[in-house]
Amino acid sequence: GDGPASAGLTPPPRNFHDPEFQARATDEHIEQIIQYGGAAVGLSPAMPGNPDLTSKPEVVAALREKIRSFAH
Repeated sequence: GDGPASAGLTPPPRNFHDPEFQARATDEHIEQIIQYGGAAVGLSPAMPGNPDLTSKPEVVAALREKIRSFAH
């Protein structure tokens, strides 16, 4: 999230290593963002949703776990 293209993003990409984010975000919140995008949870519409994943809960769970793994 800190590559050259990130400079033009408002808001900037989330830091998944941030312990405050990891403590605050529920698994359900992360899964909603993955499936429906940022706007679905009151965040930036620049984060697109992936509605094709609504029928693939195992993929959503794996992506959530990947995000959680950045806390370590």
